[in-house]
Amino acid sequence: MSDSRVLITTYPAAFLHRGGGELELVDLMNNLRQLGVRADLYGPTAQPLNKYDVVLHYSVVPTGIEFVREVKAAGKKLVLLPSIWWSKAPAQSEKDSVAEFFELADVVVFKSNSEYENVVEHVRLDSSKVAFYRWGVDSCFEELVDGELFKQTYRLDDYLLAVGIIEERKNQLSAIHALRESKIPLVFVGDYRDRAYYEACVKAAPSHFKFLPYLQPKSEVLRSALRGAKAFIEVSLEPAGFSAFEAGLSRVPMVLSAGAWTQEHFGGELVHQVDPMSTASIQRGVEAALRTPVSPELQRHVHNKYLMPQCLEPLVRVLKVRA
Repeated sequence: MSDSRVLITTYPAAFLHRGGGELELVDLMNNLRQLGVRADLYGPTAQPLNKYDVVLHYSVVPTGIEFVREVKAAGKKLVLLPSIWWSKAPAQSEKDSVAEFFELADVVVFKSNSEYENVVEHVRLDSSKVAFYRWGVDSCFEELVDGELFKQTYRLDDYLLAVGIIEERKNQLSAIHALRESKIPLVFVGDYRDRAYYEACVKAAPSHFKFLPYLQPKSEVLRSALRGAKAFIEVSLEPAGFSAFEAGLSRVPMVLSAGAWTQEHFGGELVHQVDPMSTASIQRGVEAALRTPVSPELQRHVHNKYLMPQCLEPLVRVLKVRA
């Protein structure tokens, strides 16, 4: 196997609003470099396409298909990270679009078996193209950061924490309806794409809930926010984002949506699993998280299985090209 130079790409509008996926791409580049991969993120500082051996394309958003066609026309190895989860049956047009991405890709990489099973239930994929690697989290979240920094900065005492972009599929509105009677405020940290959904969340939230802007990834204040939280809440209609792994590494009690993805990554004992469509279930999950000390096994589990950059080694093997 020879060394290879890798260009990481995604759909054109991705970085207009920074959510977990966009942050993940920057993290991916930096951690691949730690493992010796010459990886760049597409943009004005990248080299021309002919300088790269492999293109790693993130997402199957349809506006990215022209770029992917160009990559294949240039004869480059295309590794596709679909980053997709269907909570309901997709329309035929969406399935057709994803199928074209799969046809063009040389390798399709999934971060979990549950994600793979969710996708191939609706779109055919040649199993010989499939590869896997694990989610990853930075070891800085293990450091003993003082939780008081975040509390003092935002004038908080006890609080529940939700981190991530505010959008309908993340289901923040259900969390608000479920917890609006809670005396402990729910604090949201993140940007939004859909202003109408964001405003609906703000309107539905009681006055002691807080909506805070984007915080710098891995920053001391973000790590302090996790460390000081009474519980981490993510009751999305899709798999949780990498903030859930950061919370686990920070030893925070976690309330996550029940399902195959949560079971695969955290099992049945390490987090509190709830029905994201049931306010009563969310309430019970949060109550359980508040009265149950977090297991030290949660941090060990995340550290042993999902720590960067080691978890990327299977992906490094995929990104190599044959001599």
